[in-house]
Amino acid sequence: MEKQPDYIAEFENYLRLDKNYSINTVMAYSSDVKELFIYLKNVSESRKKNCGQNNGDCDNNNKKKTDNITINGDDDDDNDIDIKEIAEIDIRGYLSKEYDKVKKVSLARKIESIKAFFNFLEKRHIIDKNPVFLLELPKIEKKLPFFLTVNEAKFLLDNYRSLSFEKKGVKYEFEILRNDLILEFLYGSGLRVSEIIFVKYKDLALNEGYVKVLGKGSKERIIPLTIQTVNKIQKWKNYAGAHIANLNFKSEFLIINKKGNHLTRRTVHRIVHESMLITGQFKNISPHSLRHSFATHLLDNGADLRSIQDMLGHSNLSTTEKYTHLSLKKLLDVYKQSHPHAVK
Repeated sequence: MEKQPDYIAEFENYLRLDKNYSINTVMAYSSDVKELFIYLKNVSESRKKNCGQNNGDCDNNNKKKTDNITINGDDDDDNDIDIKEIAEIDIRGYLSKEYDKVKKVSLARKIESIKAFFNFLEKRHIIDKNPVFLLELPKIEKKLPFFLTVNEAKFLLDNYRSLSFEKKGVKYEFEILRNDLILEFLYGSGLRVSEIIFVKYKDLALNEGYVKVLGKGSKERIIPLTIQTVNKIQKWKNYAGAHIANLNFKSEFLIINKKGNHLTRRTVHRIVHESMLITGQFKNISPHSLRHSFATHLLDNGADLRSIQDMLGHSNLSTTEKYTHLSLKKLLDVYKQSHPHAVK
């Protein structure tokens, strides 16, 4: 009987090398599939135990088949699931167990991961019948992404540094200048967290006003930089040149910690959350909220969707089109101001 970890490892390589998925997406898909097999193995062992207690349920080959899962009845340690015997009913059993435990968006991702795995197995001719062929993703209520108003974003970026010095002091200058630059990157250029933390000095073209980033699917794109972003990069570079040399490291990355390493995604999330508290804007925003704000404000000021798509690095225009919903208020305001029957 085949060992499941081999298939999962092959699946990870397929996602990473053939599909060019990010490491975070690969790990998420892999984790979802592993959870499915943990469930199937627990079911398998439970049925094997029942088989041993009630020989009437076992056939002459000391095997039991329940819900199309083959379970070895011998005494060895090989309790692996026969991947070719997994049926739709087995997967639905797992999903029904997860239904009340996770949100619909998480359930949808689990289904998407499982479908991708079995589609991969079918594509490689490892299985003859695909048990997920008829599985559908649950309908998810689309929520508008949270974003800041123009005034809120302006206040954050204009005052974070001064208020941080006021509350933390010069002792934290390293963190304050770096964090201020992170906020500017998120809102000023709409970068993803994963793109910001891997920006290198060689990627910057400050005189020309752009930065090269490596986005999802290892796709490189050019992102414009605002004058404010360029100025904050220069301030950070000047500080780094004068002080970081004393810390005995040299890093190729622009955004680093005091050990010279690039930051983690979790650290950036914490920085954004704390920035709102420091500036007295008690909104629970994430780095992605600032990216949403970047796109929304561009659209509100006349930028076309195709240009926004390029700047955000979206593969499909449909992903960018959600920002048209965010501008509904502006649309209504224009209507009320312009249509003769709307004027009171």
